[in-house]
Amino acid sequence: METAEKLLSLLLAALLFCMAGCRTGWDEQGGEGGNEAQETLHVIGVSVFSQSDPELSMFFRYYQNYIGEGFPVKFLLSDDLGGAEDEIAFIKAAKAQGAEGIISFYGLDLEQAVKACGENGMYYVLGSASISDDSFEAVKNNPWFLGVIGPDSDEEFKAGREMAESFAADGAGSFLILSGGAGEAFNFMHYTRVRGMLTALKEELGLAYDGEIGALAQITELTSLETGREDVRITISPGYLSGEEGAGNLERALAKDDFDAILSATGINSAIDLLAEELKTSETPVQAGVVDCFSRENCEAVEITGPLGNPLLRYVKGKYAPMAAPAFVAMFNALEGDADVVKPDGAAFRIYQTYWTAASAEEYVELYNYTQNIFENVYSAVELMDAIRIYNPQADFEAFRALVDNSALESVQARIGG
Repeated sequence: METAEKLLSLLLAALLFCMAGCRTGWDEQGGEGGNEAQETLHVIGVSVFSQSDPELSMFFRYYQNYIGEGFPVKFLLSDDLGGAEDEIAFIKAAKAQGAEGIISFYGLDLEQAVKACGENGMYYVLGSASISDDSFEAVKNNPWFLGVIGPDSDEEFKAGREMAESFAADGAGSFLILSGGAGEAFNFMHYTRVRGMLTALKEELGLAYDGEIGALAQITELTSLETGREDVRITISPGYLSGEEGAGNLERALAKDDFDAILSATGINSAIDLLAEELKTSETPVQAGVVDCFSRENCEAVEITGPLGNPLLRYVKGKYAPMAAPAFVAMFNALEGDADVVKPDGAAFRIYQTYWTAASAEEYVELYNYTQNIFENVYSAVELMDAIRIYNPQADFEAFRALVDNSALESVQARIGG
C-alpha cells in the first residue's frame, strides 16, 4: 500500500474507534435517539498488586487513554494489593461503585477471587497472566470466570531460559538471579522463569548444582549456589524489589560480590538507582536482563550506560500495553450479553500470548516504538471491533482467538509493514 493510502486507512480506523462509543446515537428508524451506550456506561474494575509497577501502570494507562476514549466504559484501579483478601475487598468495593466485572492482573488466589465475583454478579478475567493447570481447572466451569490470556508455562520457562542463554553466550561468569516472588510468595510466573534460567545455565555452562532446580528456584534467602565450577558463580536474591526484603537482599548481594550478569524474573525499576550505581562502580561491565515489559521506564533504563558504554538493561523479554486489549474485548462482550463469543461451550478460555524479545538496546527502542506510535499500533480499531458482537454480528470465538494471535511480533510487523 502506498504511504498516503496507508495513512488514510489508519486515520479512518482511528475515526471508527472514536465513533464506537456513539454506536447507538441513532434509533432503528434513522432518527437521532438517546446515546444508549453512554447512558449504560459499563464500569470495570482493574486489580493490580502495585499501582507503581511499570507493567501494570502501562496496562491501566492503555485502558484509560486508549480504550476508554473509544468505548462506553469507565475503569476503576485497585489500590496496591498485599494478598488475596485485598483483591476480594476490591471486588466488593468496585461492585459498590457500579462495576460489573473485574479485569485482574493479580489473581493470587484465583478460586476465591472468582467466587467473590460470582457472589456479586460480576465477571472476572485474567488480563495477562500465567497460572498453573490446577488453578485453571478449579474455576474453568464457573459461569462468572471468562478465562485467562497470557504466556503459558512453556513460554515463561522459555523466557527465562533464552535470557540466561544469551548472557552465557556473551561470556558472563558471575550471575545474580533476582527471583522476585518465586520463593515464599510462590508467584508461578516468577518461579517458572527462574527454573528456565537455572536450567539454561546448567546446560550451557556444564554446571552441577547441589540441589534440584525446582527447589533452588524457590529459595527464600539470599543464597550462593554450588555450581561445580570455580569460574562460575550464581547468587539467588529472592523477594519483590519494591519491598524491604527484596530490596535488602539485592543491596547485600551487590555489596558482597561483583556480577557481570543480572537476570531478573521481575521488573527492576524500583531498584534502578541502586543498579545504576553498581554499573558505574563495578569492576566488571555488569548488564541486566529482565522478563518484564516494553514500558517507558524500561526505555529509560536502556539509555543508562556504564563507563564502557554498555547499557544497564541489555535484554528484555516483555509484554506491552496492547496485550491487555483482548481481556477488555472478552469483558465487553460479556457485559453486553454476548459471553458466548468467548465461551462458546460454556467453559472458560485459556489462550496464550508470546513475549517480544529485545536482545540489545537498539532492538528495545524499535519494539517500544511499535507499541507507542499511533500509526503503528499493535491493534487497530477495526481489529478490536471485529471481535465484539455489538459492532460485528459475525463475531465468534475464532475471531477472538485471531485477535489474541495477532499480538505476536511477526504478525504485528507484517500488518504495519515492519
